[in-house]
Amino acid sequence: MDRISLLPDEVLGHILSFLPSKHAASTSLLSKRWRNVFVLVPSLNLDYVLDEARQYRHDHSKDFMDFVESLLILRGKSPVKKFALKIHLPHLFGIDPSRVHCWICNVLELGGLVDLDLFVTFQGKLHLVPLLIFKSKTLVKLRVGRGFILKLSHQDIYLPMLKTLSLDTVDFEGGHDVLETLLPRCPLLEELVLDDQRWKTRCGFVSSPSLKRLRIRFFNVPIISLDVPNLVYLELSCIFGSKYANLNLDSLIEARLNLWVEERRLRELRDGYAHLDSADLMDLITAIRNVKVLHLTSDALELFYYSGQDLPMFDNLVCLSIASDKKQGWQVLPLLIKNSPNLETLIFKGLEHYVTSKCGDACVCFVTWEGSRSCLSSSRVKVLEIWGYQGTPRELNQVKHFLKKLPCLELVKICAVINIQVPIDVQYLLKLPRASSNCKIEAIS
Repeated sequence: MDRISLLPDEVLGHILSFLPSKHAASTSLLSKRWRNVFVLVPSLNLDYVLDEARQYRHDHSKDFMDFVESLLILRGKSPVKKFALKIHLPHLFGIDPSRVHCWICNVLELGGLVDLDLFVTFQGKLHLVPLLIFKSKTLVKLRVGRGFILKLSHQDIYLPMLKTLSLDTVDFEGGHDVLETLLPRCPLLEELVLDDQRWKTRCGFVSSPSLKRLRIRFFNVPIISLDVPNLVYLELSCIFGSKYANLNLDSLIEARLNLWVEERRLRELRDGYAHLDSADLMDLITAIRNVKVLHLTSDALELFYYSGQDLPMFDNLVCLSIASDKKQGWQVLPLLIKNSPNLETLIFKGLEHYVTSKCGDACVCFVTWEGSRSCLSSSRVKVLEIWGYQGTPRELNQVKHFLKKLPCLELVKICAVINIQVPIDVQYLLKLPRASSNCKIEAIS
């Protein structure tokens, strides 16, 4: 017995929503019972990537466009809540922008669209985003990526329900910063993602009283200004060199600084041939001093040391995550630990780092610090996590050092790399001297 066909239409539509749109639409051919079930599916997810094996077949792009239009005809006036269109083709192929424009407008005009995800690579020049998108009264989530350009004015925009906005490698037409036009017209916006943002002005300015989460990846923006008083999560990914001004981050709870610096410039800083303007980074460090969770790349950690001023107190910091690299040092780690009196969780993504005499007693670069008081000895760290452990003698010595010096440790979690040559000897680790009698050790590969 065909028990599935006996289910109510609404249940069948929900089941089909988990299938790719192409497969869900094909069920209309099964029988008269299934002919109209597809129109009850609340989402359309169209993902078209032309692989190398098919790139010399010129009819594939036309077939895809015809298929999309047949789906829209099949749905009739049934509204779509989520519409995802992702197209990536080799440079010799292209999708007709005018037809894509019509698809988007068609879905918007049906009403009820909540989630719109556009990520299209067009051949040749960029194409304007349909302005109808920015007048939607129902959109809650919007992502626009790659093959588009924005040209907006205040009268073109009002997104009263929008909570999530993502712009990925989107260009802006005209000499103004479109964010200054766009953000004030999104009164409920909570999450903003700017990937490879193309600011037309010297200052990248983000201002929103409602924003709670912000992720930015940018290059060569001289000045960054963030007026986001209710922000709780910030992720900055950039090449070091920007200045930060007018930072309002009073509510920030978690910050992730993915900073990179040129190796040549880093060598000049170490050798004393170059110096950082204190405003290059210290304004940002000061603005995030109240965070509870802080993630730093290896470059960011070393740049903290060369920021030119004493670090502020991180009184609220309870979790610190550090990515380590053989090319970057831990010079600032002793001060960072000392200035974080309430730190409870310390995470190292790798223990290998640039050997220097300025790491103090936080590591075992040069001296074992036997019998001496360490910055670790006054730390309240309860959980120590080490990711990417490779089992080298130097790493083992560092683990021994942590066990000896951290008096409040309750758990040490060591996560080994998959291809570790020598398995972790947990029994050996359990026999090592520890400052905390309550410390447990877990090893995970």
